[in-house]
Amino acid sequence: MTPLRREPTRRGFLATVGTAALGAGCRRRPGSDLILRLSHSMTAGPTALHVFADAFRQNVESMSGGAVKVRLFPSGTLGQEREVVQQLQEGLVDFMVSGTAIWGSVAPRLQVLDFPFLWRDWDHVHRVIDSSVGTSAAEYLASTVRMRPLAWGDSFGFRHVVTRSRDIVEPRQLAGLKIRTIQSAIYVKAVELMGASPTPMAFGEVYTSLQTGVIDGYEHDASTTLAQRFFEVARYMARTGHIAGVIGLWASTVSLEQLPADLQAMLERAASEAAAAQRAMGAREDLRATSELRERGMTIREIDNTAFTEPAERLWEQESRSLGVAQWLEAIRA
Repeated sequence: MTPLRREPTRRGFLATVGTAALGAGCRRRPGSDLILRLSHSMTAGPTALHVFADAFRQNVESMSGGAVKVRLFPSGTLGQEREVVQQLQEGLVDFMVSGTAIWGSVAPRLQVLDFPFLWRDWDHVHRVIDSSVGTSAAEYLASTVRMRPLAWGDSFGFRHVVTRSRDIVEPRQLAGLKIRTIQSAIYVKAVELMGASPTPMAFGEVYTSLQTGVIDGYEHDASTTLAQRFFEVARYMARTGHIAGVIGLWASTVSLEQLPADLQAMLERAASEAAAAQRAMGAREDLRATSELRERGMTIREIDNTAFTEPAERLWEQESRSLGVAQWLEAIRA
């Protein structure tokens, strides 16, 4: 991580923002430390969500001289992601780190970022998300769902199809397989586009559903597959690379509005620096995880995705018109 510049002491920070301001909202008392809550669904450790969250925590505590603390709740401790989305909107949770998909159900336009086979590579993602498209998306979220992204991060690799017992060597072999996906309309359509049968399911249910045969597989990146030990119950990966899986550090506007402007600016800077550090790890973690999965006995195949190109483009056009994001799609395809 890029070294942080010299930051204020706790006493100095409290003096700067004012103890009365820090005492305005819940979970804080005048003159005491401010404790903010952040939820994510992955395990603690070298996972994409936790790395982003923990870098943010460290930056906030360093920049505030320890006056502001971020308490992390990994592994869905506060509930499944759909439940946390509601808690964030109500200000019961201050921050959430997750993919964009979970927000697509309440902010439909955001689904454009998860259109299948849209992104060429992470450089393409970054160029777009750091442009006016990302700014417009943030303004849309703040105005519609009482949340806004403080920064954009990466999954540690594109998403692929992982199966329990079928070795996929060509796309047509995906037909009929029950593949777990995120509870998101565009993810369901992505799995359908590949010929499989989508099975929306909460992330915390995936392992046991694989173990018991409720599903034939799931779609996710190599890093998550390794961290969650899914390789114990699923032995084959077809590298479809169908979705990038953009991540956001989402802040409750209910919580932010209780904080002074100086503190909000500090949180934004902490998030931006955390995102830069997290993004820098992505390609390396994807390679490491893929290599380790092979070592643990997983069969990993490269798949020719050209058969999906035309159906995907038709889906983009149809969905962009329906969602009202034709301009965003045009910018992404440029």
